[in-house]
Formats: sequence, structure tokens, C-alpha cells
Amino acid sequence: MSHVKSIFASAALAFSVASYAQTTAPLGPVGAPEASKVISVVSSIPLAVDLAAYDLAEKAFAPKVVIDYTSLWGGTPNTMTPAELMTAWRGIVPGFDATWHELSGVTAQVNGNKATAGAFVDGRHWLGDKLWRPVGNYEWDLEKQGGQWKVTRMAFKMTQEIGDRAVASLAMERAKQVK
Repeated sequence: MSHVKSIFASAALAFSVASYAQTTAPLGPVGAPEASKVISVVSSIPLAVDLAAYDLAEKAFAPKVVIDYTSLWGGTPNTMTPAELMTAWRGIVPGFDATWHELSGVTAQVNGNKATAGAFVDGRHWLGDKLWRPVGNYEWDLEKQGGQWKVTRMAFKMTQEIGDRAVASLAMERAKQVK
């Protein structure tokens, strides 16, 4: 029995040392303040949409924005106002039972008053027990306007689609009744 206790004590000590090392190890670079602002702006968009906080999402965009969902829906990129984009999103997102657009690997490069950003996105959309999950990369172009970073172009480049795309059509029908 003391042998088992010794093994557990050794494991607990190793875990404690590893945990201490992780909390005291120097952290990597945090990036420049402007790049951090850009990352905050682009990261706010999918979260705001998932929470149905369309007013917050709308504030992230310039007065005219190019939206490119051609890898998802076909067609050509559209230039629209933020209000028109929110109307489009309100025409589908509320029809789902839940959405979660998980971003990872968000990056930003700033060059004066212009910036680009990118991120991997895993977009989960539930309707009942059905799931539609477009996966890919977001690309954003931003400009500093009135002292604030604003998205001037947003593109989604799908790399994988999991689940049933018909769920999106059902969500659009349901969203009409939510209005």
C-alpha cells in the first residue's frame, strides 16, 4: 500500500512542479497595441452574431463593406452597408436553435491606417438534433476611420463542410417567423 501512495505522491509532485513552471514561465510576445485592437474588432463579430447582438456586430464594419461568401454560397462578392449585412444575418441566424462560430489562430498585420486579419473558423449551426458545420478561414481587411478600426472586406473561405446544408434552408424559413 505504501508503494501505491508513493506513486500517487510522486505524480502529485510532478503535476505541481509542471503547473508551477507553466505559471511562472515567461510568456511570449503579446503583439502591438494596434494589432490587438484589430484582433478585438474581428473577434467580436462572430460572438456578437452568436449572441444576437447585431448592433455590436454592425459597429465593426465600415459604411460600405465587401462580403465574400462565394466559397459557401457561390455567386460573386457583394458590397453592402452594415445594416444590409445585419438584415441578411437576421434572415438566417435566428432560425437556428443555436450557433457557435469558434475562432482560433486569429492574426493581424497593421500597416499605417490599413490592416489585414485572418482566423480559422468552425461554424456550428444547430436545428434540433441536426448540425450544419462549415469550416474554413476568415480573411478581413480593415481601415482606421475616425480613430476606430472598421472592417472593409470580410471573406469566408470554406475548406470543409460537415452535416446537412439543408439545415440552413430550414433556418431561413424559421427566421422569417421570428421577425
